[in-house]
Amino acid sequence: MPQTVGIAWLVSSALYTTYATNQFLNYKPTTVTVSERRSSISPLLPPLTFPAYKWKVTRPTLLTLCRFGGSLLLGLIAHTDFRIWERIVETAQAAPAFLFPAACLFVANFSNAVSLDRIGISLTYTSKCAIPLITVLLALLMDGVKSLPNQYALLSLVPIAVGIGAASWNSPTFEIAGFSAAMLSATAQSALNVSSKRAMMKTGIRGASTQRVLVAVGLIIAMAVTYFENKSNVAKSTKAGSAESTTKEGEPLMIYVMAIAAYHIEYVLSFMFVKLVSPVTFGACDAVRRLSVILAGRAMFGGKPLTAVNIAGIGLALLGALGYSVTTSIKK
Repeated sequence: MPQTVGIAWLVSSALYTTYATNQFLNYKPTTVTVSERRSSISPLLPPLTFPAYKWKVTRPTLLTLCRFGGSLLLGLIAHTDFRIWERIVETAQAAPAFLFPAACLFVANFSNAVSLDRIGISLTYTSKCAIPLITVLLALLMDGVKSLPNQYALLSLVPIAVGIGAASWNSPTFEIAGFSAAMLSATAQSALNVSSKRAMMKTGIRGASTQRVLVAVGLIIAMAVTYFENKSNVAKSTKAGSAESTTKEGEPLMIYVMAIAAYHIEYVLSFMFVKLVSPVTFGACDAVRRLSVILAGRAMFGGKPLTAVNIAGIGLALLGALGYSVTTSIKK
């Protein structure tokens, strides 16, 4: 059972989620003028399309909104029973305890999407190896020296930091904004790891139910961000006052379905797997998963060639993350 779930999690993340996310972020809608749309024979959209052109927001914003909304819907109805109302009540009651973790989840997902859009898969997922390093720093700030892991685990943080630096060094895809987004995502994920455990202990909620509560609160945040971003962009375009504004055609519904399903499946499998294995096994598999995502992404989408220093840095950061997972099981 653990092997089956673990393999399913790795494959879904490396192949399905990587493909679906990049297809969504890199999709370029057809642009038409308003007069062309008005003169079309039928006022109806072609079948199986989504009218994303109605919102003037970035692809990362739209991706985050759709992921959270779709995952919440699946979390409520994708069950063999019909206890939908009970799950709604449970979600609403637990939501206050998950306000901060949900905010961290939103920042982690949104920043990750921005990073993928700007610097690509390899550098984004290498930067996420910093999560153990940031988690240790947060634990030190919140709980003091007593919360630190053993000396071997602390030493494993060195190759992580050096590896991230080497992976970024003169990388063809490196840019400050994209790398900053990746590090912000890693920081938010670290804060989520710490805060969600406390919220789960307080509420007694575990597993996939935690994901449902997190995306429910995260959806509210995503909706607010989408609203204000859209309002700001509409105001800017109105102020510009172009003679004939342009709009975009409806987008294939399938890229939205794929992005939502991939996100939900990956997180549900992750919650299932973490309950079946030890933290060391989970951490080791997570390091392998990151490497698989990097390799699968380059195989499917290519990219600018990395230098030998970049490749060595990626390997060093992944080994450091693996080493941290193994050494944290050693008692002080």
